[in-house]
Amino acid sequence: MKIEEHSLFIRALEKLRPLIESTPVEDLMIESSEERHAKAPTLSAEQTYHHHVFWYAMNMQKAFSRLSHTTVYVKDFPRPGSYLRHGVTQYDWVQYHYHVYMISIVGLYDIALKLTNTVLQLGVDEKQVNKSTVEDNLWAKQFRVSESLRNFRQTASHVKLPRNLFLHGGDLLKLDELDKLDIICIANRLGHDYPADAIKSQFKPAIDKLVGKMSNEISSLESQVINLFDKLLPIYDHHASTFETAGQHKKP
Repeated sequence: MKIEEHSLFIRALEKLRPLIESTPVEDLMIESSEERHAKAPTLSAEQTYHHHVFWYAMNMQKAFSRLSHTTVYVKDFPRPGSYLRHGVTQYDWVQYHYHVYMISIVGLYDIALKLTNTVLQLGVDEKQVNKSTVEDNLWAKQFRVSESLRNFRQTASHVKLPRNLFLHGGDLLKLDELDKLDIICIANRLGHDYPADAIKSQFKPAIDKLVGKMSNEISSLESQVINLFDKLLPIYDHHASTFETAGQHKKP
């Protein structure tokens, strides 16, 4: 199952559909963001809840799309000769996109925490959302959401250190699977004439292996997120029905 196929994602979208469909297209086309926001309707508490749930569920879906895109970028090095003339080697290309991959993986856990905070209505300020305030929250533990968050955090933990070293220290991760490619690319920089197209062909099996490893990891992480969505769905449904009941009681 993909994230966008999960009932949590679909139901939150359906709750917002009347609001989306009632928004004039011309309002969406307003160039000024301030003017667009000024014309946006004021949301009820119920609409706000569904909006925030869908926002974070959609952010999770977009994050996994970006992860899948990195495997496409890593696998194909377009116009190798042209890039080489600009000083960009195939190893540079793979390494750059792999670092984007690592950063994206670490960000998944933050999105999961924010989604959990919203669905459970924990009331934690977004800037204060972290492991202590959400994963370790008593309500999250009671509904066994903490277990899913912990498993997800542990699955993604192996990239956290190299990601932090890159972001905060500028240290680039050495890709052991492509160590020989790095050496040949360095030699090219020093004046050796290894044709870029030939290098691409020679290292295709190694790069395919790396992409396979990344794809398996993405699949494992998405399964963990689906598990989290499964735990959150009945809680979301409960809050949604509570809003509907409260709305019915207000009717004359």
